[in-house]
Amino acid sequence: MFGGNVPIGAGLSSSAALEGGVLFGLAELNNWKISPMKMAQIAQKAENEFVGVQCGIMDQFASLNGKEAHALKLDCRTLEYEKVPFRDPDFKIVLCDTGVRRELAGSEYNIRREQCEKGVTIIQKTHPDVVKLRDVTLEMLENHREEMDPVVFDRCEFVIEENNRVLAACKDLEDDDIDAFGEKMYGSHHGLQHKYEVSCKELDILVDIARDVDGVIGARMMGGGFGGCTINLVRTDSVESFKKKVSEEYSGQTGIDVVIYETTISDGTRIIKKVK
Repeated sequence: MFGGNVPIGAGLSSSAALEGGVLFGLAELNNWKISPMKMAQIAQKAENEFVGVQCGIMDQFASLNGKEAHALKLDCRTLEYEKVPFRDPDFKIVLCDTGVRRELAGSEYNIRREQCEKGVTIIQKTHPDVVKLRDVTLEMLENHREEMDPVVFDRCEFVIEENNRVLAACKDLEDDDIDAFGEKMYGSHHGLQHKYEVSCKELDILVDIARDVDGVIGARMMGGGFGGCTINLVRTDSVESFKKKVSEEYSGQTGIDVVIYETTISDGTRIIKKVK
């Protein structure tokens, strides 16, 4: 039997949590010696080969390897990772569920991946050392703009910019510059909305509402897009006013009642209680 309270199809990686939980449980019951890193690879393979979504490994890896009060800075090529401190009682992570389910996310993800691979193929003609899009600089991409479909260019530009943003955001956390980190959350959403085009009207409305609330440091969509949730970094003393304003304005603009979750960063998949 399994159960849970992670909303399904809301961009909160409920499938990754299930995959990790099942693997972890089977390993515990059968005394299999499988590391959390290997479990993440098996879970990704299930998504790629059984579900048919050509996803990366981030969700599964984070679910299995999460560390309380830390963000994970993950290199998806090598699976090397660092734990970046994210413990500040002055801030809360608040999730807002649009109520829109992301039926398009899986198929559209595969399309985005194909578009990025097209861009890489063009660049490889003059840069044979390029293996993946992460090896491409913005300057290299710009030099090949005329050879690419504008949509392919936008997709590639977003991914490169987002990689750069993640590295800079980790530095912000290390420097305890939470305001700069929040601005990068907004920048990320802007790219997802306009360049990667995986947002939707309801997600954009929630981010716009959040931006106008005092005490909100940053906001962006999360998950595969086309619905699901936004993630918001809110000052602790502003959480209640944030929830009230979001509930009122989102319902007024969409006719949908928003569901709001206050969350904490906890350890990853683990045994909570053994039943004999």
